[in-house]
Amino acid sequence: MNFGKTLLLLPLTLLASVQAEEIRIAASDLLAEYIEAPLEAYGSEYDMTFAINSIGSLPALDRLRSDEIDLAIVAVPEGTEVPREEFSIYPFAYDVAVVAVNESNPIDEISLSHLGGIFGANEEFNFNTWGELGLSGWGSRNIKPLAGTSEESIALELFKYSVFKGGAMKPSVAMVKDTEIEDLLRSDAASIAILSRMPTKSGVKVLMVSSGSDSDAPAFGPSDDNVHYGDYPIRLSFYIAYNKRDAEKLRKVIRELFDDEVAESLRSNDLIALPDTVRRKLLIDLDLE
Repeated sequence: MNFGKTLLLLPLTLLASVQAEEIRIAASDLLAEYIEAPLEAYGSEYDMTFAINSIGSLPALDRLRSDEIDLAIVAVPEGTEVPREEFSIYPFAYDVAVVAVNESNPIDEISLSHLGGIFGANEEFNFNTWGELGLSGWGSRNIKPLAGTSEESIALELFKYSVFKGGAMKPSVAMVKDTEIEDLLRSDAASIAILSRMPTKSGVKVLMVSSGSDSDAPAFGPSDDNVHYGDYPIRLSFYIAYNKRDAEKLRKVIRELFDDEVAESLRSNDLIALPDTVRRKLLIDLDLE
């Protein structure tokens, strides 16, 4: 999968005044619009403007190296190196794919490899009934896999990237609109679905996911803490990156990016913000930099 193409960014610019100091930012299109309003409000108060451009993560880092921008917010898939030795790096936010079932389903947790056996072709396992997963009393019930689709989310691509080894989805997976998937889960006890956000309706249960194939491996749900610390394995990380020499110039801007208003904007748009305790510690670290 060409993950970089999924993360292409579209141009986006905030209004600037001639007199105000301008901060040039390259931010992922997966979250750029969610930081725009808080930064615009901050800039109007402190006589500062922000030029926010949306480009891919690698081009953004190249522009940072060549001083074409002051700060980048880049998406970094799991297993990809974060350039910590080259830039000052702070975690910023996360996107996740959520796995859910009908509330009456006795399963509470599942491994990545077993998810691959349900949703993926050419994987280590191939599961077609709940009995094959060891669910007592559900031996002959066929698994009905669903995948939510949305133009605003990359959850499905993120799921494939994190779970599949063969890279292909089973033909039996029903592709449905993200807005319909919770109702389908509620109406069919044998269904299991990939969601782009935490469910909001009753009758739907989110599964904990383990990264190992061992049935005894610990599984974790997609809470803020579990996602941030890497225990929940189906995640995409976003990082703030800037040149160390610009630390003083950018200190107030980065503090604003860690502000409660930005965190709330991210959460209200189905992204995972940093846990509050982590943001407070990073603010202290920033002052000591």
